Amino acid sequence: MNETQQTQQTQHTGTGGTPPRAGVRPSADEIVAWVLGFLAEILDVPPQDIDPATPLDELGVDSATTLVMCAGLSDEFALPVRPRDVFDHFTADALARHLTAPQPAGV
Repeated sequence: MNETQQTQQTQHTGTGGTPPRAGVRPSADEIVAWVLGFLAEILDVPPQDIDPATPLDELGVDSATTLVMCAGLSDEFALPVRPRDVFDHFTADALARHLTAPQPAGV
């Protein structure tokens, strides 16, 4: 596969190499698992060692990490995730609840 094909493949798949699930809302558990996996990779610890109720800043999440996390979540789950979402819901649990909450009609 050449570089152009790899780029096109990356654009059409989530971070896990699976296609984004457009139209299928993820569960809060799926989002928590993704966030904990993302953080575990950065911290070099097993995901189960991270408490999903720990504030993300205590886990080293800064503005740059937030941008990467938003892009990864958007790619993996085909959801719009803004840095403001992370800053306003600053634990893995709270962010997952926010991202899976029912949306008002027309949003």
